[in-house]
Amino acid sequence: MTRPAAPTRQKASAEPAAAPTRPTASAEPAASTVFRPRYRLDVAVAVMWVKTVKPRRGVYWWATDTPLGPATVAFRAVGSEVRADGWGPGASWGIEQLPALLGNDDDPAGFRPLDPVVRDLADRRGEPRIGATGRWYEALATTALFQRVVRADAAASVARLGRRHGPAPPGPDPAGRGPVPIFPGPQAVKKLADHDFHRAGVERARARVVRMAAVHADRLEGLGARPAAEARRWLPRLAGVGGWTAARTTGAAAGDPDAVPVGDLHLPRIVVYALTGQNGGDDARMLELLEPYAGHRGRVIRMIKAAGLGPPRHFPAPTRFDISRL
Repeated sequence: MTRPAAPTRQKASAEPAAAPTRPTASAEPAASTVFRPRYRLDVAVAVMWVKTVKPRRGVYWWATDTPLGPATVAFRAVGSEVRADGWGPGASWGIEQLPALLGNDDDPAGFRPLDPVVRDLADRRGEPRIGATGRWYEALATTALFQRVVRADAAASVARLGRRHGPAPPGPDPAGRGPVPIFPGPQAVKKLADHDFHRAGVERARARVVRMAAVHADRLEGLGARPAAEARRWLPRLAGVGGWTAARTTGAAAGDPDAVPVGDLHLPRIVVYALTGQNGGDDARMLELLEPYAGHRGRVIRMIKAAGLGPPRHFPAPTRFDISRL
């Protein structure tokens, strides 16, 4: 497949647009843009670990509490362009951050697809760019809710906390399914009682990590000035944050291309099977196979997951357990 013509280090342009084609909008946006990436964009890969971006009928909705206030940004790829609209006090911040969210600040220089499987993925799908939200507290707090539970239950908890305790989401109601909720900020989280978390399906262990993120929110936002690898090493100093949570946090907030979520229940089997064709595998084996890609190990993981590579499933799906019903 033909490679992108532009050098990998070349930045993309983000130009204000007078009137981009808007996705299912019922209110006039506060800001709009047309982003023209000079690389092969895979939106799903770029935002793979961002828990505040939701795809709905081909349109991606990003709801976040920016330094300027709440914002909702809707964007979709149209040919070689990404057209986006933003609503709310933080709309201009969200629109300005959109290129970074879609991987524009990611630099794949030095990435070499050495393995035949990775080389084939790069030829067919391109070298994925990894997006960054720039929102460190939000990345850690939402990632913590995905610890040790079924993904669907965790996603439901993130949405419930946003709807009940987050700021009012600005903008339209996409597809009549309700506004995309914004995760509550640090001050709101500090006021939540145990029963508020319980009603959202969050037990005390994960609630403690979310509260801890709220207490250290200012320090977390300061991680944006550090290299992603340094931030990944610092995060486990916080109670309840291990290698898995740290990697997923830097992967979302900083677009960390080397983030490897060790301790994941399924990831080692997926990576080992994709790269060797062997069933089974643990963190040690996964790290051994990824070692040649040091600096870009998270990029390889995203390539494998996006391609759907992995062993056949011979076991039932995990059982959902929603404690909010207790």
